[in-house]
Amino acid sequence: MALQKRKRTCHSGSGGHKCHRKMHTTTRKLSVQPTMEDEVLSDENWGTFWMGSVTIGTPGQSFDIDFDTGSADLWVPGTQCENSCGGSHTFDSQLSSTYKLWNKEFHIQYGDGSSASGTWSNDTVTFGSISIPNQPFAIINSANGMKASKFDGVLGMGYQKLSSGGEIPVVWSMYLAGELSLPIFCFWFGSVSTGHDTGELILGGYDTSKYTGNFTYAPVSVEGYWEFVADSVSLSIGSTTTTIATSINAILDTGTTDAILGPSAYVNAINSMLEATYDPTIGYYTVDCQTKSLAAFPNITVTISGVPFTLTPLLYIQIIGDPFSYTCYSVISTLKANDANSNPIWILGDFFMRHFYNVFDMQNNRIGLALSTSYSVVQTVPDSLFPSTGSISFPTPVTVAITETLPPQCYNYTTISDATRLTTAPAGGSCDSTLFNDVNSEFPTYVRFISPGGTRLAGSAPNSAQGIACGTYVTGWTNATYPSSVGQTVNAFISFAYHGNPNFSYIYWIPITNCNGFYVHGLYGPNNCYYRYCTQ
Repeated sequence: MALQKRKRTCHSGSGGHKCHRKMHTTTRKLSVQPTMEDEVLSDENWGTFWMGSVTIGTPGQSFDIDFDTGSADLWVPGTQCENSCGGSHTFDSQLSSTYKLWNKEFHIQYGDGSSASGTWSNDTVTFGSISIPNQPFAIINSANGMKASKFDGVLGMGYQKLSSGGEIPVVWSMYLAGELSLPIFCFWFGSVSTGHDTGELILGGYDTSKYTGNFTYAPVSVEGYWEFVADSVSLSIGSTTTTIATSINAILDTGTTDAILGPSAYVNAINSMLEATYDPTIGYYTVDCQTKSLAAFPNITVTISGVPFTLTPLLYIQIIGDPFSYTCYSVISTLKANDANSNPIWILGDFFMRHFYNVFDMQNNRIGLALSTSYSVVQTVPDSLFPSTGSISFPTPVTVAITETLPPQCYNYTTISDATRLTTAPAGGSCDSTLFNDVNSEFPTYVRFISPGGTRLAGSAPNSAQGIACGTYVTGWTNATYPSSVGQTVNAFISFAYHGNPNFSYIYWIPITNCNGFYVHGLYGPNNCYYRYCTQ
């Protein structure tokens, strides 16, 4: 599925640790506008809960806001949402002299099942000393799965393509208004040593005191989420290194508590190497910290643009409990989700991000990471845990059997063997307008063409003696280069040629996936009954 995900409500202690994060209510300026704006972040729950302050309206009404790079909309609860929304503040539109109501419904659904619904509006939004007039935002009148949340609302920091209403996100509005010198923002999450630490969100610049060394950048591969291609995920202990996955599609997301989420086969392999035990009651793996030493656990490394970013054991094992009883959790969890190109995705969340300085660069469409000044600061380990002796199995060499190597469309598709689709077939009245999902649908219909009907789409505009072919009069084709790597998906530009005219104007994109010996095409139904996909 295409992602839109919500942070999880926190249940710390014996009940687990799936949490939302919040940010703090204090602001301070590092420099004069329009250069930079700095929001101090306060950790409310051992590195999983953060809050920050945003005001809306004139005069301003203040809200504790969750800043989420995995969505793009700003929403806060209205006065009618006191019972189903979390937090402690609601927006009263009658108290704002600059408020404007739209006749446009708002709805957002997150990956954990939570959702929020209301109406689009606009008003003045203020972050620190920056005020943006007429900023689109939503007032929520009903919510599901958010009643226990401590935050009031969410400020999305993803690309505009993620907006449920196609609206310009707040940070981009700030830049367009000249309030930020650069369209970038950075997160620094401090340490986890005390359980109540500070972090920092910078808009329009960097805080050079919060990182060391150089930045490593990776280009955004699919706009929407902050998605990029990471080189690999690997485990190492002693002189043994095991590569779990390569060329992964990853998302850097402040809205995810865990360190790493990924497809189940890979994540299960990682936790198997930790000798972790899955607890279905909370959806997490537990590790043996009573008899195993820290030295017995491997480092986990995500390599990005050739540079390793490593989590040592105490950076991916979360200790929860009291002086009489502790449980240790692996914050490496499973995720079943695909990106806009139907590729399985991984998420690097808070427990990963808090050890690095995280840059989101909208100007150059890239993410950047540098080593955080708090990288070496770890949680306090009780004396009763991780004895100096103990071992864990880590055979040399390790072979990991991964079954989920192909995108799901490689296993779930429709076959079409119709020879009348071939470019050598005569014209006719066949069409595809109702055969596949509508072009405005969220997902296409996945199709594998097989003999005698060809194996791929026509590579040029079919042009028989009459300029027509493929059993139709308006022929669909693509000049895209098909993916060469197994599991790779490319976006193909589809054109429909009317009587052989390759410049006919009805065009759009479809995904094509290399499924190890055959191709699967994500097709949409054209909006005219004379349009048809041709094959060769």
